[in-house]
Amino acid sequence: MKKILFILIALSAAVYAQDAVKVKVTGDRVSLRAAADTNAVLLDRAMTGDELILQDNSNPDWVGVLPPEGIDLWVSSEFVISNTVLPEVLNIRSGPSLGHHIVGSAQKGDFLKVRGEITQWTKIAPTSNTVVWVSRKYVDAPRPVMMELAAFQAAQSVMNVAAEPTVQEIMTAASATDKKKLTVDPAKPQGVEGTYSGVLQPSDARLYKLVDDHFTDVIVCYVDGNKAQMQTFTGMKLEITGKTYWAEKMDLPVVRPVRIKLFATLAPKG
Repeated sequence: MKKILFILIALSAAVYAQDAVKVKVTGDRVSLRAAADTNAVLLDRAMTGDELILQDNSNPDWVGVLPPEGIDLWVSSEFVISNTVLPEVLNIRSGPSLGHHIVGSAQKGDFLKVRGEITQWTKIAPTSNTVVWVSRKYVDAPRPVMMELAAFQAAQSVMNVAAEPTVQEIMTAASATDKKKLTVDPAKPQGVEGTYSGVLQPSDARLYKLVDDHFTDVIVCYVDGNKAQMQTFTGMKLEITGKTYWAEKMDLPVVRPVRIKLFATLAPKG
């Protein structure tokens, strides 16, 4: 059992390149829109070979991506002072009016990159919490989430995740891994159930990580789960409950999920 635990820790806890999931554009002059609708405001166009960062994979016909830097977005000037967000949650819109689509949100204390102002509205650069939409027909993207995100959030649904890998699966994966070997930390409890919350992001070819939903450069824990399930929830705010494992010289645990719950969001302003 100790040998199996060591293999699991060594396999799960090594952290390498922290790249976001990207989708590749497969058509020319592909529309980037403010909502998952052909009638939504056209914000920009992408060309064949462009790579966009995946933000929302819950729509079967559209893919939500991080807006390119050149796109201008808008917030109500009433809720921003010295480029800093005042309310707990502030809507970010595709244009300078309440009639424009909401494309994301900023949180209290966020510092915005301001590009200009008009009456009652401030023009800003895209933030990490904004999403624009591209037709799934014209991008090479992961399989979509075949569940309605809004229904999950409303019901605070809990999902059971895949079972622990078998001994043979662990051994096979470990034998193919020639990267950094880690040692179990004898000073910390292993296999104890814990609960962690944050936004799920990829960490390396196998691991994922939960990052703080406000300070996105702060990692809460690492997650070693079923790849298909983890890919499904990439970019979403989750509560993960599972067994935690620690390695020496690591400040954060690796979590094997038992349950995953999607968070409901705060009602934003603006």
